[in-house]
Amino acid sequence: MIIAVDYSTAQCLHVNSRMPNRSLTNDELSWSVRTTGDFIIIMNNGLSLPIIIRHPQRFNDSRSFVAAFKREFLNLLEMTAVPHAKIRLVRDRQFENVYFTTEISPQTARQLDEYQHQLGDSINGVNWEKRPTNVEIAYQLAEKKKVAAGLTVVDALEQDVMMNYHLAAHPKLNEHNRSYLYRSASLNDIMNAVAVNQHFITDYQAHLSRAGQDDDAIEQNTEVAADYFSYCEGLGISPLDDLTFPYYYLLHYRENSDESVTDARLRAVIVALQELARFMYTQRLFSNNDLEQFVQAVKQGQDDLHRQNDHQIQNMFNRLQLHVDKRWQGLAAPRRYNRQCFKVRVELSNYSPQIWREFTVGDDTRLDKFCLQILALFNAEGNHLFELDNGSDIYQLPQMRSGFVKTFDLTEHWLGDYQVGDHFTLVYDFGDTWQFQITLVDHQSRPRRQNDGQAHLLAGFGSGIIEDIGGTQGLARAAKDDVTINRQLDVDKFQAGWGDRISLLQQRYQ
Repeated sequence: MIIAVDYSTAQCLHVNSRMPNRSLTNDELSWSVRTTGDFIIIMNNGLSLPIIIRHPQRFNDSRSFVAAFKREFLNLLEMTAVPHAKIRLVRDRQFENVYFTTEISPQTARQLDEYQHQLGDSINGVNWEKRPTNVEIAYQLAEKKKVAAGLTVVDALEQDVMMNYHLAAHPKLNEHNRSYLYRSASLNDIMNAVAVNQHFITDYQAHLSRAGQDDDAIEQNTEVAADYFSYCEGLGISPLDDLTFPYYYLLHYRENSDESVTDARLRAVIVALQELARFMYTQRLFSNNDLEQFVQAVKQGQDDLHRQNDHQIQNMFNRLQLHVDKRWQGLAAPRRYNRQCFKVRVELSNYSPQIWREFTVGDDTRLDKFCLQILALFNAEGNHLFELDNGSDIYQLPQMRSGFVKTFDLTEHWLGDYQVGDHFTLVYDFGDTWQFQITLVDHQSRPRRQNDGQAHLLAGFGSGIIEDIGGTQGLARAAKDDVTINRQLDVDKFQAGWGDRISLLQQRYQ
């Protein structure tokens, strides 16, 4: 990455402003900076993508500036049409090496002028009445700016990530898997791609038949599989080249379809894609991790498609129904789980100094809420999958379970199933791989009427994790610039906001 700043900004940030390679100044790895009032605009030269940071006077070195830039960039990727699994790929490529220069091209300067003008224009630019965040400001600017006929900056970002960042299945393939692959763009191999896809379909039909599916289900599933393979083929890749393509396939399913698409049809397509993933797994074309990435892409595509088509009322109803179902499940908890209060200690693995929490919680706490309590304690935002491992069994939320690997439902088990001395490992974000070691260290009896189902924080150290920063290694690097990461926890202050944090996470995972 090359960041072009003016001379005064370079002096303020104490940066070495030598240009490493002039040919990179107009591609997707080059950015330009404009400081205007209370804002810093950081624009990608290749995509015209703006990143907004406020209060430029707080930066007096390059590391803190890049850390803030990185955080806002990742937040913007979360808001746009980018599969979660690809965010880390984009981050690693962009921020692997950072250089500064004082050279800004005239064309880039004109684009920065346009964004600067929009920041001060409440009619054609940002809607300030809604008090937007930095990310919302950047998204509004990007959504309004056209970079080509009918193509906005947001659209250009989606196309760039879709075509230039691939998350391939099985990097090392055995001979059986190689028979499915094609790689070059020659005419013969393009024709071979059709034959390869037909090979997939033939094997898939046999798989569905062996699974005992009826003729209608086989026809529907193979139809979706053939359409998905054709979608990949039209973009010049095989179904194994990118595990996140189901996301784009679903996101644009309606506009690519020749007929009106009902919600029932979309649900059938989603189920068919999940069945296709099962086939890929049984054929050893997907590993366990590949399977999870594919299923996650399907779920995110489903969620973003609903948001894109303004299905808030339906989503609200679904959340309400799920809430009612879970309330009934909670009322049906075994009555013996109401006489005991556990003291729990949780430590973040592979980080020094130790970040930890101690709290008490009733044994009638269901494992899904127990996990959310811990994630909220460590400032997780709920952007990724998680699972709980007790050493012999793995527990996941029901909507996250693929059905292909044996796991247990978090909502069907309670903390009272366990006893003092038991250990768990909570794994959050299978990319950054945050691991929390949990120990039930003590317990005490209490009157049933006092068991309100609420957890109470006792002590702790460290501010918690930072999403998409590269795990504990990235957190350690950030702590060099941010002394608040490694500090004593304000227990009373955190306890006051803990319940709200848990509620936000519950909404995320519904």
